[in-house]
This record gives sequence, structure tokens and C-alpha cells, in this order.
Amino acid sequence: MDNVKIFDALERKIEKLLSRLKTLEQENEKFRGDLASAKKAERDAAESRGSVERLEKDQEVVRERLERLIASLEAVEKG
Repeated sequence: MDNVKIFDALERKIEKLLSRLKTLEQENEKFRGDLASAKKAERDAAESRGSVERLEKDQEVVRERLERLIASLEAVEKG
């Protein structure tokens, strides 16, 4: 094999490796974006859970107050 063929083969292999490197870099950037989106979704879900828990507590307080009011009204009606 002469030097020209060797260098041609090496050049093709280097171009192939560079192309693969570029593809991997693009995939890496995509995965970084996906990871950032997933982390944001996780934070949003945690905030939503906190909101739901607060609403459930508020609902329980309202329910307890209504039960006391109803009991008071029933006591007045009987009295």
C-alpha cells in the first residue's frame, strides 16, 4: 500500500470519527435540555403537591367549622 492510500484511509477514518463526535455532542446537548426539562417538571410537581396539601388543610378547616355551625343550629332548633 502506498503512502497516498494510507493517508486517504486515515483521512476517511478521521472524518468518520469527527462526524461521530459531532453527533455525540448534539445528542449530549439534547440530553442536557431533556434533563433540565425533567428537573423543572419535578420542581413544578413538588410545588403542586404543596399547593394540594395546603388546599386539603384549608378544606378540612372549613369542614370542621361547618360541622360546628350545623351542630350549633341543630342545638338551637331543639332548644
